[in-house]
Amino acid sequence: MKTQLVIVSVVAALLAASTGVGFWMWSDTKAELTSTQTELANTEAELADTEAELTSVEAELAEIEEVYPLRNFDDRSELVSWREDTGIVGEGLSYVDACLKLQEIGLSDGYILSIDIDVGDYGDIYVSLTVIAGENFYIVYPDELGVYLIGPVY
Repeated sequence: MKTQLVIVSVVAALLAASTGVGFWMWSDTKAELTSTQTELANTEAELADTEAELTSVEAELAEIEEVYPLRNFDDRSELVSWREDTGIVGEGLSYVDACLKLQEIGLSDGYILSIDIDVGDYGDIYVSLTVIAGENFYIVYPDELGVYLIGPVY
């Protein structure tokens, strides 16, 4: 009888222990599930932020692609219109700096303008911008609005 009592006691103790372990395992699993759900919510929030940032960057890229790659003017009227819109550039700057400023404006608008520096017969230095519009070369000066035909590209 004592042996049976000891066996029953051992079995009861083992059952109690295994039930307790099962409870603690269930409790730990539930806590881990809660932690994972919180991590998932945070990751989804980060994903939403990243998608919003991606949309913003794509919009910025679309704006850049409207301007770039750089190109020549389609024709003289486009060049004249652009030049009139830019106005007189570089007041108070040296002539070279004024040409660089006008070139910078052209680049930001997506156009190619090349600085041309010529030395005259008597050592005089002439600075201008050379532009291709359509099938012709033109000269543009930063301190006046006119565009002057040089000649055909080909």
